[in-house]
Amino acid sequence: MLDKILGSVVSSVLGGEAGKQGQAMAVINALLSSQGGIQGILAKFQQGGLDDLLQSWLGTGENKSISPTQVEDVFGKQELQQAAQQAGIQDEAQASDLLSQFLPQIVDKLSPNGAIDNNLSGDLLSKGIQSVLGNLFK
Repeated sequence: MLDKILGSVVSSVLGGEAGKQGQAMAVINALLSSQGGIQGILAKFQQGGLDDLLQSWLGTGENKSISPTQVEDVFGKQELQQAAQQAGIQDEAQASDLLSQFLPQIVDKLSPNGAIDNNLSGDLLSKGIQSVLGNLFK
């Protein structure tokens, strides 16, 4: 189920730009690893004062968008530079751009009932994201 969700998210966002698949997967996985999983990522948004934005992703209504600048404010330039480096992409600006495109939809799809399933461990979530992103570009 998780892989279908993530696959449809990336496919709809990229609309055939298969070259970004690996980049998106790598950036998301780098952050999942450094932040302690999806719950750590969500906590960063709460700590950054973006709880209302986060709640729009978790809830059943329309998702509010996030700008690359807001992503940088949440994670910090250094964290995004590290994620970009691990992902093999140019810089933190590209990483924050990818995250601004994908995070709202990924969180939305992972929380159909308004909350992230606590049974999604970091490894399972990471593998699911990889599988979903992979299916989007077939």
